[in-house]
Amino acid sequence: MNNDTEANGSKLLIVEDDPDMLVAFQDILEGSGYSVTTAANGKDALRLLQEIKPALIMSDITMPGMDGVELYRAVRERPEGAAIPFIFLTARGTREDMFAAKALGVDDYITKPTTRHELLTAVRARLQRTDELMLIQLKAVLRAMANAIEARAGVYTLRHVEAVNAYAQSMALDLGWDKYQLEALEFGAILHDVGKIGVPEKILSKNGPLDEEEWTEMRMHPVYGAHMIEGNPYLESALPLVLHHHERWDGGGYPHGLAGEDIPIGARMLAVADTFHAMTSDRAYRTAMSSKKAFEEILAQAGKQFDPQMVDVFERCWLRGDVARIHKSVQLVGE
Repeated sequence: MNNDTEANGSKLLIVEDDPDMLVAFQDILEGSGYSVTTAANGKDALRLLQEIKPALIMSDITMPGMDGVELYRAVRERPEGAAIPFIFLTARGTREDMFAAKALGVDDYITKPTTRHELLTAVRARLQRTDELMLIQLKAVLRAMANAIEARAGVYTLRHVEAVNAYAQSMALDLGWDKYQLEALEFGAILHDVGKIGVPEKILSKNGPLDEEEWTEMRMHPVYGAHMIEGNPYLESALPLVLHHHERWDGGGYPHGLAGEDIPIGARMLAVADTFHAMTSDRAYRTAMSSKKAFEEILAQAGKQFDPQMVDVFERCWLRGDVARIHKSVQLVGE
């Protein structure tokens, strides 16, 4: 991970009673793109935590007034401090000291003097791990919310979000998408129908086709969903997928009537995955279509409802057996 450009201004709190050491740490970290706040002891650090919420705390152990261990315990007692990564800095590097620090639950332990490389590696590793855990937790919460919204209609329950994501991920892997594109696609799949929370339940669960007024309301759910996730940095890349997954290649879709390559590529992919699973699922007003018939319908809509390239990709996934495998696993989950 490189590095001086990936800090993105993350806020760090450095607590150190040696002024020369404190300046050295601050220079290294700020030079690598971090935003650094400093404190000379634990009590000053606690006061600063009333004003800022750092992404990471790095503290010396031996300090007057309140040492690093006392500071660590005080931070962990606060609800807002329970998840902040905490690194100890110390001139003592014995195995006993390290074990004692780990026993407290501290995230890492750096022995002074340290090199620039060691310092930055420790900080980056802790921040990266925190981001990974945050994303895992965020996905779990969003999946639960999305499944609850789908369940309002009494149809897909736990199957729809996972099925759409699985079909779309198989297509994206066929195209060689990187991990960032795959993650945006996953968030898009999880959240593509989250805007249905703004649609009246009588419309979602209607036992029959919708009338024109009801369709007008239903067609607003991508807009509602986009508004819900707007401004969230973790979800920003999924916003075009949520907003445009009901657009059609021929321009007859909604909410904006986009056509062809004006439709974001991830949304074009989700459109195929979402429609296939919808056709192969029981609905309130019809029974599920067979996988083969649904596949044939996807092929027939190339250049009309769907991007021909995405239909070709889906066909390759079908021929490899990916679609059948996912369909079978989804059916087992639903039983």
